[in-house]
Amino acid sequence: MSAPRTQFVSGFHGCSKSVAAAVLRADGVSLTSSENDYDWLGKGIYFWEDAPIRARDWAARKFGEADAAVLGAKIRLGHCLDLVDMDSYVILRQAYQALSDAGEKLPQNERKLHKLDCFVVNAAVLRAAEEFNDPYDTVRCPFIEGSPVFPNSNFFDLTHIQIAVRNPEAIISLFPISF
Repeated sequence: MSAPRTQFVSGFHGCSKSVAAAVLRADGVSLTSSENDYDWLGKGIYFWEDAPIRARDWAARKFGEADAAVLGAKIRLGHCLDLVDMDSYVILRQAYQALSDAGEKLPQNERKLHKLDCFVVNAAVLRAAEEFNDPYDTVRCPFIEGSPVFPNSNFFDLTHIQIAVRNPEAIISLFPISF
């Protein structure tokens, strides 16, 4: 298992204006963890790293242009399953192999429904917490998404780094972003 990181990053969370207002009022409302069986990085509160415009675009498509909001966050990565780092893929391979060896019925990824990826990430995180008493605070990964920027390009217009915050205490502060 890796050592905790002290690295701080900026994250941006797309949401509705009512959610943003309630969270910023600090009246007991907090961001909720997404727990869909198809979330790329498993359970967590999702942020786009250093990408407020991407968060705004997502929120506008989800809630409508008039109701879209973005919250900025200072996030301490802490103990991070950082899939920017090659060593983290060893952890995912081990989790997949353990599930496979146990005869676990594994879901399949289907287009943008990342059910297998979600299942394996959640298993890896659970294993770290239960077997090693070393829970992950965050999971971080780049995603190549969208269309090529120009013909034969390997740059894609929706590529981003996403962070799933599993431990809400990793969110050091939240603040509104306006456009």
